[in-house]
Amino acid sequence: MIDNTLLDINQYTVQLKQWVEEVVRGKRWEHLDDLHIDTLGGQFRRPGRWIEGSLLLLGALTTMYDPQLYQTLLVIPLTSTAVPTDIQELDSVLLEKEVDTTPPSFYLFPQPSPVVTATMQKTVYLPKLSQQLQQQVYFQEQLDEGEYERSLMVLAAMPIKTEEFC
Repeated sequence: MIDNTLLDINQYTVQLKQWVEEVVRGKRWEHLDDLHIDTLGGQFRRPGRWIEGSLLLLGALTTMYDPQLYQTLLVIPLTSTAVPTDIQELDSVLLEKEVDTTPPSFYLFPQPSPVVTATMQKTVYLPKLSQQLQQQVYFQEQLDEGEYERSLMVLAAMPIKTEEFC
């Protein structure tokens, strides 16, 4: 269910800064420590706020570090399916319907990151959804025990690719 109340991310700035500082100070990317959006509490406990909220928070996170030194990866788990996904059908409307019960999470990595590079090599760039969301959006799908586990990945502070480079 979509929640139409206005999102206020300013109240989460302190928590986000604290998380960034802890990850950087403790090199917690080595342990793949993440921040699930619902752990911030308040408005983000409800799944109807996860997509919009995670994209807004992603924008806020990118202002808290030097993008030449660090990058944030947002992972949005989607529901599993019995058949492969037609990625041409993925758009922002369908995304709201397909979000999994596992909340989106943020990962912070130093630049360049072998983890991010290896992860992104297993994904497919989604130009249509990237244009809609004004972010670089990628899709990952893998067959596991008869079901296709799916997720979207959004790289922060990256310019949107144009069609000619896809």
